[in-house]
Amino acid sequence: MKRAITLGVGVLALAGMALPSPAADLGRPVLKAPVAVPPPFTWTGCYIGGNVGWIGGNTKGVLTPAGTYLNAAGAAAPPNAAGTGLLAGDIALTTRAFSFSDDGWTGGGQVGCNWQTGALVLGGEADINFSGIDHSFSRTFAPIPSVSPGFTIGQETDIVNKKLEWFSTIRGRIGFAFDHFLLYATGGVVIADFKSATNVGFLPSGALPVFDTAIHAGAVSDTRAKGVVGGGVEWAFAANWSAKVEYLYFNLGTLNYVSPLVAPAGVAAGYAWATSIKENNNIVRVGLNYRF
Repeated sequence: MKRAITLGVGVLALAGMALPSPAADLGRPVLKAPVAVPPPFTWTGCYIGGNVGWIGGNTKGVLTPAGTYLNAAGAAAPPNAAGTGLLAGDIALTTRAFSFSDDGWTGGGQVGCNWQTGALVLGGEADINFSGIDHSFSRTFAPIPSVSPGFTIGQETDIVNKKLEWFSTIRGRIGFAFDHFLLYATGGVVIADFKSATNVGFLPSGALPVFDTAIHAGAVSDTRAKGVVGGGVEWAFAANWSAKVEYLYFNLGTLNYVSPLVAPAGVAAGYAWATSIKENNNIVRVGLNYRF
């Protein structure tokens, strides 16, 4: 019996040693999971988006006789079968300067990437956009006496059209970040299809007419690359979304082309009218980007 009691006491003692002590647990520190700290916001990354806005500008140009009209003057008023030209005074009288303003809607899409170090943000962006610029300018001049005695220049109507159907820009960007706001300047190359068409026509002017019933028509389309500059502000309003307001300026330079004589028939070849047209464009637009 003593041996059984001794064995039981030994088992209980061992069990007491194996079990944790509640009193000892009360003194141990309680460990909690660390609180996750979100990473700081950065503009670094690439994006894709769309834009819509307004495009407008000023157009200036000159219309003047060209081609066979610049030949030496003869007894017959041009255009004629002999191919004689104008007196210098008549060239000056019929050289017309013009200007007009036009505007329209623009919209398109863009892709780009940014890299941020400190507050400095460097990046690049490319876009392609449609343009609603399609403007015709028309002006009519009353008959006037020629510098050659007895000759008359008939009523003249000039129509010049300018069209810009699309443009694309490839630009660098440099800016400074103010947390979720980015203020930036941008510049690069614009590629655009610059189109123009001209019609110059004269009504009969009676006896000894210059340009009598002459009609000249021509058009040109030229895709060219020029510089573009601008700036804007962008706001990251959500984790992957940002909105921007942007201004761009570009000038496509001067477009020169001739409008051949299309009527009347039976005259010498080469009579034409020359158009010189230059323009500049301002763009104000808003955009929405999804940042990866």
